[in-house]
Amino acid sequence: MKDTAQRGKDYTVTIHKTINEVSREQWDTLVQHKMFHTHQWMELLEHSVREDITPYYITVTRTNHLVGAGVCYKTSRILWKIRFSCIACTYPLSEEMPLFIKEGEDNLAIFSLLYKALEQIAHEQKAQVIFVTYVSDTSYLDFLKRKGFSLLKQVPMTYLDIQWETFTDYLRTLPRKAKKNIRHTLNQGKRRGLRLEHSHDFSDADTLFNLYNAGLEHHGYENVVPFTSAFYRNLTKYVRDYAYILRCYHGDDLLGYWIYFFDGELASMVICGLDQTAREYNAYFNICYDAVREMVEKGCSHIRFGSTTYEVKRRIGCALRRTTVSLKITNPLLNTGLKLLTFMRNIWIEREYPV
Repeated sequence: MKDTAQRGKDYTVTIHKTINEVSREQWDTLVQHKMFHTHQWMELLEHSVREDITPYYITVTRTNHLVGAGVCYKTSRILWKIRFSCIACTYPLSEEMPLFIKEGEDNLAIFSLLYKALEQIAHEQKAQVIFVTYVSDTSYLDFLKRKGFSLLKQVPMTYLDIQWETFTDYLRTLPRKAKKNIRHTLNQGKRRGLRLEHSHDFSDADTLFNLYNAGLEHHGYENVVPFTSAFYRNLTKYVRDYAYILRCYHGDDLLGYWIYFFDGELASMVICGLDQTAREYNAYFNICYDAVREMVEKGCSHIRFGSTTYEVKRRIGCALRRTTVSLKITNPLLNTGLKLLTFMRNIWIEREYPV
């Protein structure tokens, strides 16, 4: 299904409900073949999200050539204990802006067209909230502010820049206490008989999803774009070459796992599942440390660990990066209240999570 309209003299804006309506070659060229933005990744997610989640793909073309694109999802989100229907403009698992514009084009003109399409989708779907993740360009932020958006600071993302050739070299750079804790945990894991295995095997998709979902419920968290167990099965079908899993076993019992994505330079480790009844084995720590070892040995240059568990991630040498979400409630009166709540929330975030 397409919704096409001519916008301006040169550009055509189209809203698609399936990524297969968009040229794979042109999409991948526009997003520079980045790991969580490719046509194949969009297809994976399209076949993995819950039935109540609807993806939309916005394209801007000039003379049949793709010069701008974005993706958004009709979803829902709890904000300040109230559930709102949302249009979420985001690339799941990515930390980059979900709107791409071809280099050399009129950036603000195309950004404006992409935004108008977002508003159209929100209006047609009667969405109460529109939000756009990880916008950092000043001109884009100013544009969104003029449209009534508030900039909501998020809990920081964590990352590790790798500058070492071996895991031993990496450990030498850590503070004495952190190094001691890591070695103690790894040695304790060996004595207890923990087994760590890296693979591309996601055949136990339901088990993996149940562990992941239990973790979300344990921490009271909800994904912006929720997926089903089909996500795990689709990893093999669509992105097997750069999708890995690190499992931790005690005997035949799966204690936990991390799924990580690695394209040869960048690694992203943001999907984790743990057996909440076996925390005494410290599976999370063993998995975390072994993941770093694996990436160092594979020649990775940068690891993204997402948010949360800051104590652990600081221990392994991670730095923190502040991110924001641009947020707007379509009801003008409620949107005015949102600005005050956002101001207060941002103060709290800066105090609780100094970067």
